[in-house]
Amino acid sequence: MSQGESFTFYTYARVDEDRDDRWAYTGIPEIFFYDEESAREALLELRGDVASDEDDEWLPMQLEKIETRPISRESIFALLNDGIGAFVKSYEIIEIID
Repeated sequence: MSQGESFTFYTYARVDEDRDDRWAYTGIPEIFFYDEESAREALLELRGDVASDEDDEWLPMQLEKIETRPISRESIFALLNDGIGAFVKSYEIIEIID
């Protein structure tokens, strides 16, 4: 079967060095963005919301760049059956927001 193109998306997650599987389900849905600027703006807005609530504590978050596997029937089935981790070809941490 022919392979389709890969895509690049951006997201953010809590910094957690003890977490073995970055893509394991945590109960908190992933939010993805088309570009780095939109992801950074959303993350900074989240930080502002948390900082404005005296009962909340901001924990460091990481801004991430994600490249998907090429789109194919197999990669879509992997996404549906095994979760986002099976669909991610690579990811990198762009920035830590303290």
